[in-house]
Amino acid sequence: MQITVKKLPKSEVEIEGELNTDLFENYFAEALKKIGEKLEIDGFRKGKIPESVLVSKIPEISILEKMAELALGEHYPKITEKEKLDVIGRPEISITKLARKNPLGFKIKTAVLPEIKLPDYKAIAKKIISLGHSPTGEAKITDAEKENQAKEKTRLKIIEKIIEESLIDIPEILIEIELDKILYRMESDITQMGLKFEDYLKHLNKTKEDLRKDFRKDGEAKVKLALVLNEISKVEKIVADEENIAKEVAHILEHYKDADPERARMHAENVLTNEKIFRFLETQ
Repeated sequence: MQITVKKLPKSEVEIEGELNTDLFENYFAEALKKIGEKLEIDGFRKGKIPESVLVSKIPEISILEKMAELALGEHYPKITEKEKLDVIGRPEISITKLARKNPLGFKIKTAVLPEIKLPDYKAIAKKIISLGHSPTGEAKITDAEKENQAKEKTRLKIIEKIIEESLIDIPEILIEIELDKILYRMESDITQMGLKFEDYLKHLNKTKEDLRKDFRKDGEAKVKLALVLNEISKVEKIVADEENIAKEVAHILEHYKDADPERARMHAENVLTNEKIFRFLETQ
């Protein structure tokens, strides 16, 4: 199989290639069977139609399209693994050559996790802490609340500076996903207040698309934060303790009976890992 990978802007890649003829032809029988399972022809039981009858009744292009779907469904993950591509989102697939007894030609455009060039984050953290923003510095802390506020202020200064000096080419799909989350939370909050989201939009004189534009900078900032923290955790091999994750998941499920256990675990792991990252930065 011949493959070329071209880097595109916004952390996307274009994969172009051909699946050789013999390999592509191997999907003919399976494609015919898949289509035949849903086909109804007088005189035959559904799913029991002979191959010769199916070939005579199904347009060749329909068979070829199903062959292409099956072939790329199997080989796309193999291609991304071989080319070491950390793909995200749904790929855009274009078929460039589609005929019997021929190779299958295709182009696939997909977003990938961006390469992140981090600054000297240890030096940044050390400098900010030395300026006296740390709760362990000279500032007099009178109670736990003030101490916590001071700690959060320091953490915010550290991470904002790291993000500012990081080089990141953010995939558009990650921003769109974050905007989906922001709007979903907003709609849920409005609904819980007994209001209709459509009425709320009318009151604001805005559409959902307007809100997406309004919140774009917030969405982009959240994506950058997540990417930078994830990169630091990879570089420093910082992971949350399994025992602590299990305790946090149990706590979530106890208080939110309808919570999905898998989503609860992802949330707990993320929160605890980020806490360890910030503690690591605070010790520089």
